[in-house]
Amino acid sequence: ELAGLLSAAERPVFIAGRGARLAHSRQALENLGDACGALLATSAVAKGFFRGSRWDLDVSGGFSTPLAAELIGAADLVVGWGCSLTMWTTRHGRLIADDATLVQVDSDADAIGRQRPVQLGIVGDVLDVATRVLARPRGPWRLGYRTDGVSTRLAAAHRWRDVPFDDDSTDDRIDPRTLTIGLDDLLPAERIVAVDSGNFMGYPAMFLDVPDDDGFCFTQSYQSIGLGLSTAIGAALARPDRLPVAALGDGGALMSICELDTVVRLGLPMVVVVYNDEAYGAEVHHFGLSGYPLDTVRFPETDIAAIGRGFGCDAVTVRTAAGLDGVRRWLDGPRDRPLLIDAKITEAPSWWLEEAFLGH
Repeated sequence: ELAGLLSAAERPVFIAGRGARLAHSRQALENLGDACGALLATSAVAKGFFRGSRWDLDVSGGFSTPLAAELIGAADLVVGWGCSLTMWTTRHGRLIADDATLVQVDSDADAIGRQRPVQLGIVGDVLDVATRVLARPRGPWRLGYRTDGVSTRLAAAHRWRDVPFDDDSTDDRIDPRTLTIGLDDLLPAERIVAVDSGNFMGYPAMFLDVPDDDGFCFTQSYQSIGLGLSTAIGAALARPDRLPVAALGDGGALMSICELDTVVRLGLPMVVVVYNDEAYGAEVHHFGLSGYPLDTVRFPETDIAAIGRGFGCDAVTVRTAAGLDGVRRWLDGPRDRPLLIDAKITEAPSWWLEEAFLGH
């Protein structure tokens, strides 16, 4: 039945999740996508899974670029491969057109339809199902979504950095988008990025590229801040061939600051980026509009760079794009100590958290 749906679809989209990663199914899904003309997206935890494909939409959901959201939303067939299809991956269902056919392939029978009703559920290993579908006798596949027009648009605007924005930087505060694009240009491509939770988290998730799905560690399943630094330590030990990057908010960083001692003691050449807006930003922007007092979620200015030096890190404070020169000097040096970047960012609400809060 899935083979028939793929043969008939005019605008198919695949969304690969953690189950696709664990099944090592990239090549099989790419082969099947080539056959039916599917565009390729992932859930947040599988970011980078299709990196390098010209048909890669990157993440589906709150982190989707405007172009990716448009293309996913116009799909007539969406297949989730080892993907839970949560409210974040589907933007509370708004990314799935009302007349689209939704299919879910998962090795866990209880996962089928748990988050969203599906028209077809298949219990099985992602790699096995994709391989069997591709091997079935069939008529000619359609061109699908892979038109010259879509290819041209993806080449021009498939990354968030390709999307124009008004730079909100001031003389003493840097726009987090400008900061993260600058870091993306400076840091080696062979990196592994661990992202803490909070108002800031979309910036590294959207503007820091990763080489593949092993290059991105996402702690959001626990819905807690303060886990990013310890996650980055584990990632650094697991992949010593890559530059480890811990992306933290100032609240989460201060909550887990003692782990800097672990980073230094282990001699990890880690870059710790602290998006410092002097607040628990999620609470400020979520509750402030309703008139709640915010004195307990705003902080006095803290010199996190000085704290990092106290633990034995190299450290720089970045207030403008020019301040990134200190990062460049560290990268050009021996990297014998971790680098902490205390980035004094402008304050702004995040649309990805607004999306998340719709479900609560």
